[in-house]
Amino acid sequence: MIRRDRELLVHLSAVNTRLGEAVVELCAHQDGGELPAEGLRALGDNLQHVATRLLTRASELDGGVPAAALDQDS
Repeated sequence: MIRRDRELLVHLSAVNTRLGEAVVELCAHQDGGELPAEGLRALGDNLQHVATRLLTRASELDGGVPAAALDQDS
């Protein structure tokens, strides 16, 4: 496995580990039953970042994205 793939999986594992904590934190900071927009935005940004990295890597493996494009994402 190449270093970039290991790093991607480590990042995904860290996100997975913290996801439950983030959900509990959001639940604990509800205001009148509504979730906090700032917390949702932060969680969405983090999930979008890892999703983009995964999809970009998949495209690279399919031959659709040059490796240099991934280097700019780091």
